[in-house]
Amino acid sequence: MSRWKVLFLFVLEIATEMFSEDIYRYTVLSHFPSPNNSFRTRWQIDRKMSIILLFLISPLIFCFTYLSMFGMPHFKYGMTVPEQSVHRAILYSSSQNMSHHPWDFHLKTHKHYAVKGYKLVCYYSLPSSSDSLQVEDIDPFLCTHLNVAFATVVNNTAYLDEKQKDYLKKLLELKQSNENLKVLVSVGGAGNIGGFPEMVANHTNRKTFIQSVIHYVKNYGIDGVDLDWEFPNEEPGKDKIQRVHFTQLLEEFRKSINREPHFPYILSVSVAAPAAIIDNSYDVAYINEYVDFINVMSYDYHFYTKVTPFTGINSPLYTADNEKYYLSTLNINYSVNYWNYLGVERHKINVGLPTYGHTFRLINPSNNGTYAPSLGYGKLGKQGFVSYPQICQFLSSNQITPVFDMETKSPYASKYYEWISFDNSQSLIYKAEYIRDNNFGGAMVWSLNSDDYKGICKDEQGGVSKFTLIRNIKKVLQGES
Repeated sequence: MSRWKVLFLFVLEIATEMFSEDIYRYTVLSHFPSPNNSFRTRWQIDRKMSIILLFLISPLIFCFTYLSMFGMPHFKYGMTVPEQSVHRAILYSSSQNMSHHPWDFHLKTHKHYAVKGYKLVCYYSLPSSSDSLQVEDIDPFLCTHLNVAFATVVNNTAYLDEKQKDYLKKLLELKQSNENLKVLVSVGGAGNIGGFPEMVANHTNRKTFIQSVIHYVKNYGIDGVDLDWEFPNEEPGKDKIQRVHFTQLLEEFRKSINREPHFPYILSVSVAAPAAIIDNSYDVAYINEYVDFINVMSYDYHFYTKVTPFTGINSPLYTADNEKYYLSTLNINYSVNYWNYLGVERHKINVGLPTYGHTFRLINPSNNGTYAPSLGYGKLGKQGFVSYPQICQFLSSNQITPVFDMETKSPYASKYYEWISFDNSQSLIYKAEYIRDNNFGGAMVWSLNSDDYKGICKDEQGGVSKFTLIRNIKKVLQGES
């Protein structure tokens, strides 16, 4: 049934009940008696006047009813987050069900050593349209590493189609301007796990895959490969051998690197942030031995699902006071220290930072803090994902001042039924300072595409700059802020 029909029937029912003769006799004549012979005439006159009045105010009734049932309509903005699956976000939300992790885990004291040369690893989704971020618009000095997203696993090889290869060649030309820039091909991605289980299953398949990567190193001049399998042993108890096979793949990669002294290349792994998935998917000590660094995907901690029908911060730096047990582990500080506790050296840990946000649809606009009941994705963006330029336009067009949560060091904003968790310059400066002060290896950013690459967002002084968020991260890591 359409919305219009629902509203029409609603008004019709009110009119039918309101103007019946029995109700009129009870509600009116009991307070304003009239002679018996004039009752029906009076009822007919009042009924006509009331119907006229009802239809005069019906636009107001319609608007109120529409807002109550369907919420406030929003404008649609361009520059959406590049195609990405909600696969990882859903897995993060359901990860509580796959672990018996001791949530009261406490960190040991570590002796920190200053990191020389922080890494700033930026993911770049290859263009899907003319409105997407183009290679020529990327500053070759912005990031230390560019991860090309994504190659897939096809017939046990790292596969890029011809169009992707053309873009890869253009990206490698950026190295002519900055010879220190590293360009890696990232294999996999959220929801793109096809081919991984079969490829890691035996030595022959793994060898074929490694040789395909070496082909890109030698023939295209890429600097390495990033493995983004989300995630080994995804279904607990079904195929735990995947975790072992993934470790074997990393070991064999390291041996091949050592055998190719004239073609050294980088081996990195993008890994989960929730402790439950870490325990389930990785042999952490071996990962530390075989890879150059890991990229911890410390975002998507809170995302609308039927299991988690409430608002939450996308990438909180710390836990909030009201978060207990499992919820107290869903933050950057816990995740990266847990990886370190299990055996990955701090200088090999890159902390994941998002340039996008998550939207939620509130049930009650008056209840608009964190953990407020939600009934789905917000209208802004796509499937709960929204880019930074979209967020800027939403805030400015609605004249909204975000709430900055000092516990999690993260902002959020709401308007009517729309609720958004995101990161801005203020929150990312806090997080970059955390990386620097705790001597982690650097930051990983998802992604160049969802940052303000067109220079739309205004800063506090009213100025604009391209890639505002990533530039602020870089300034902190380089000691400029």
